[in-house]
Amino acid sequence: MSLTKLFSREYSVQYTEASLRSLGKEVKEHVAALLLTQCYIPEERNQACYADPAEWNALHAALDKEYSDPKKLKRLISNFHKYGKEYVTAAKNISKKPLSKLTNKGLLNLYQDYLKILNLYSAYLWMGFLLNNIYSEKGKQLLDKKNLHGNKNHDKIFKALFSPSEKSGILSLQDKLANLKAKHQTLPEKTIAKLLKDYTWMSCLDIHNEPWTRKELIDFFDHTTPAAANSMLGFSQAAKLAKLSTKEKILFRQIQQLTYVKDMRDVYRRQAVFYIYILFDEIAARCSLKRKDLAYLTNAEIISLISNPAADKNYTIDKNKINQRKLGFLIYWKNNLITLESDQIKISEFRKSHLEVSEQKTEITGMVASKGYATGKVKIIYGIKDLSKVQKGDILVAITTHPDFVPAMQKAAAIVTNEGGITSHAAIVSRELGVPCIVNTKVATKFFKDDELVEVDAEKGIVRKIK
Repeated sequence: MSLTKLFSREYSVQYTEASLRSLGKEVKEHVAALLLTQCYIPEERNQACYADPAEWNALHAALDKEYSDPKKLKRLISNFHKYGKEYVTAAKNISKKPLSKLTNKGLLNLYQDYLKILNLYSAYLWMGFLLNNIYSEKGKQLLDKKNLHGNKNHDKIFKALFSPSEKSGILSLQDKLANLKAKHQTLPEKTIAKLLKDYTWMSCLDIHNEPWTRKELIDFFDHTTPAAANSMLGFSQAAKLAKLSTKEKILFRQIQQLTYVKDMRDVYRRQAVFYIYILFDEIAARCSLKRKDLAYLTNAEIISLISNPAADKNYTIDKNKINQRKLGFLIYWKNNLITLESDQIKISEFRKSHLEVSEQKTEITGMVASKGYATGKVKIIYGIKDLSKVQKGDILVAITTHPDFVPAMQKAAAIVTNEGGITSHAAIVSRELGVPCIVNTKVATKFFKDDELVEVDAEKGIVRKIK
C-alpha cells in the first residue's frame, strides 16, 4: 500500500495518539467515515501524517455528502462547541482536585475520564477542520467563476467572505494588542497581569509545551502594528460587490462559521491542555519522570505505570526509550492496536515500503492566500524553536503555522508554507497583517535553504530563488 502525505505537525506521542484515535473505531458512532490507515512518521523535525489516498478521499466524500444538509452541518458545529467546552471544563475540574492525596486507582480513573472526552472532542475537531477545507474550496471555486480579479475591491471582498464569523484566540488577542498599541508604547503592568491570566494557555499545544510567559506576551506586543481605521468590508457589502445569490450567501456564512470552528479547535485544545498539566505532573512525579517525558509515552504505557503497584515506590521506565522517541517516532494502527516504533532502521524500512516518493520539483508554486510581492532571505521554520531566527524583512518558510508563530510572522516580509488552504492559520493571519502569503506549496521547506535570497510573487503564486 502506498500512503500519501496529508500534513506535518510538531506533536509528541500523546497528541499524535489522540489524532489517530479521533478517526478510529472508538468514535465510529460520531464520524462520517474512519481513517484507519493513518500513520505518523518523523520528517523535518515534525511528525508527518500519511494515509491511504483512497480512504482519505472516501472520508472527504462521506463528510461532504453527510453535511451538505444545512441542518446536519448546524448540528455538527453545535456539537463541536459543546464537546469543546466539555473538554475544557473536564480538564479544569480535574485541575482543582487534591491529586496528591488520591490513590493510584483514583488517579487512573481521572486519566481515563480525561481520555474519553479528549477522544470525543478530537473527533469533532477533525470533522470541523476537514469540512472547513471542503467548504472553503467550494467558496474559492465559486469566486473564481465570477472572475473578480479585475475588481478593485477583490482583496477586500476575499478577506470579508473568508474571515471567521467571530475572532478567537490569537486573532482576538492581536486586536486587543493593536488597540493598546495605539494608546501605549509599553504595556501597563496591570494590563500585562490581566492578559497573562486570560491568555497564558496560548502556547499549550501539547503537554510537553510550557504556558505563555510575560516575556513572550511583551514580545508579541512589541511587534504588533497599532490599530488603524477599519477599512474592512462587512459581509453584506462584500456579498453585494461579489453579486452573490441568496444560496451563495448561505454558503459563505457556513464557510465563516467553519473557519471559526477551525480557529476555536486550537483554543479549546490549548485551554484544556493548560488545565490538565497538573494531572500529568502528578503522574510523572509518582514515576520519577517529568511531564515532558510523559508526553512521549502512549496511553497504554501511562495506564500501565499508574496501575503498577510499584508506582507507589517511584516506579521508573527506561528513559533511553523516551529520549529516542523525542528524536522521532513511527505510530500507527496495527491489528486494532496503537503500534509505536522508535528504532530508526524499522522506521526507514516502513518508509521505503509504504510511503509514496515525491518528484523533485524545479519550480515552487502554491495557492495565493494574501496578495503582494516581496523579496528577502529565507528562514526555514520547522517548529517553535526556530522562530527566533526570523528578523524584520525575512521570508518565513514553514511546514505550516499556528498561534505560536505569530510574533515571527509579524516580522516577516512574506509567508510561504508547505500546507494550508484559503482559511488556514497562515492565510488568515497574513491577511490580517497585510503581508504576501502563498500556501500549499508542498515542498518549500525542502526546496529552499536558510539565507537564500528569494522573491515571493503572491499575485501569481510563485516563489523563485534570486541568483
